[in-house]
Amino acid sequence: MAHERILITGARRGIGAALAIGLAAPGRTLLIHHLDAEAEAAGVAARCAAVGANAVPCEADLADPAAVIDLAARSGAVDILINNAAHASNVDIDVLPLAEWQETFAVNVTAPMLLSQALAPGMAARGWGRIVNVTSATVRLGGPSGPSYVSSKAALIGLTRSLARAWGAAGITVNALSPGAIDTEGERELAKVEQIHREILARQAIPRGLVPDDLVGTVRYLVSDGASAMTGQVLEVGAGLVLR
Repeated sequence: MAHERILITGARRGIGAALAIGLAAPGRTLLIHHLDAEAEAAGVAARCAAVGANAVPCEADLADPAAVIDLAARSGAVDILINNAAHASNVDIDVLPLAEWQETFAVNVTAPMLLSQALAPGMAARGWGRIVNVTSATVRLGGPSGPSYVSSKAALIGLTRSLARAWGAAGITVNALSPGAIDTEGERELAKVEQIHREILARQAIPRGLVPDDLVGTVRYLVSDGASAMTGQVLEVGAGLVLR
């Protein structure tokens, strides 16, 4: 059976774009989710098409539950769902507005739940499905991101394990990918990022900077037939930043 329809959220650049391009292959359809980034998403779609994939940009505001449900409806019979999009939050707890907390959870937890809820029944009917939730090493480290981000990514790990239990018998695996300090465009926009990355680099077992392509091989495995016995797991890909 061909498992060829893939939805990747937050795929206009960074990790999501690298995963889309890395999973592109002749005959596959890549749904490139973005928000207000039509040109960037089109560029990623063009790179996917260059290797023979069918790539379709899909816009949606993941902070809006109705828009998330609409995205799922527009996506069709998805075989592989990669919940990568995230609302980055570095607001300290003493000045953290409730609205910031709620938006972070809406994008980072509620949207993955709604997409999984909507798309998993089709996977189950076909007897095969893969869901990968992109979390963060900050869950284990307690920072340097703010409490709403760290808490939301911890909740996403809990959701991953719960869904793995719920859907394993239907042939669906659900795993979490936990990147370390990956050099992305979004990371470069954060305050004090160079200092933070230097501190993290000093803690890694493999002392080199990481880029989005470092995650591609792990995700290729997670969405393969060969990973049918791997579910409910959190895979740390951070050059040994976190050692279990």
